[in-house]
Amino acid sequence: MESRHALNRRSAQSCVEGFLILHAGGYGCVQPWPAFGHASLEDHWRALEQGVNLPLLERALLCAQMDGAARVESRSWWKNADVPRSHATITDLDEILLDLSDRGFTHAKLKVGVDGIEQLVHWSDHHPDCALRLDFNEVPALAEMQSWFSMLPERVIQRIDWIEDPFPFDALQWRRWRQETGLRLALDRGLSDETAATEWQTIWKPAWQELPRTVAAESIVVTSAMDHPVGQCWAAYCAAQAGVKQVCGLRTDHLFANDDFLERMGPWCPAWPKLGGTGMGFDDLLEKLPWTRIR
Repeated sequence: MESRHALNRRSAQSCVEGFLILHAGGYGCVQPWPAFGHASLEDHWRALEQGVNLPLLERALLCAQMDGAARVESRSWWKNADVPRSHATITDLDEILLDLSDRGFTHAKLKVGVDGIEQLVHWSDHHPDCALRLDFNEVPALAEMQSWFSMLPERVIQRIDWIEDPFPFDALQWRRWRQETGLRLALDRGLSDETAATEWQTIWKPAWQELPRTVAAESIVVTSAMDHPVGQCWAAYCAAQAGVKQVCGLRTDHLFANDDFLERMGPWCPAWPKLGGTGMGFDDLLEKLPWTRIR
């Protein structure tokens, strides 16, 4: 999939590679991010051929099994499903989207860096109705974040919902910095039973891992892995099944160049689309794809 901008601060790539799987009568998406420690796309392909378990493969196979079970029963994932609304995911702060509020967005997740304060202030001032969720992808050091915060205007600070992965997770340093700033901090990578404490906002990517047993639904925000609509469907389904109520990050389809699947998602907005068909949907589009038997 070709994105319109670089998708995060850890990687400048705009072409996102992955593959779809057909297993147990259903579909799943495998899209690794080597910049975040995943095995390569080729490694995942070989693992699938050899029947070797990798975390992303396990999650995609589970997605396919759940999708296949629903298709056998001619049941839609979305019938009576309460899918949470989404924030607007923004990867380029130079792109001013004047209709965010008109589209119904109340929150915006911005991919930011410590070198972009002017851009952040400019974007924030043009979208005064959106609460800000700022994602640093663990790139800065603590000292850089302290300097960044000292230069941030108060009017922007008052709008911040949380700071996600401001620097590599260290519970003691995170607690100290939270006390210094008064900001809420969100943990994405490294989610586990040990780190999923109520003191951090919990970010869960169903494409990457199962949900730790100790995490309560009310503390979860679910996000896609900025992947194919099949992967976005898995994130949305998991969010609904877990009873998540907070504004999530499920609608990332707008980040990519249009195709038949993205067209089926409909207009970009906070609400999950009314996808027809069985299972996750896309029945006709998935059936006509060329498939290669692996094993």
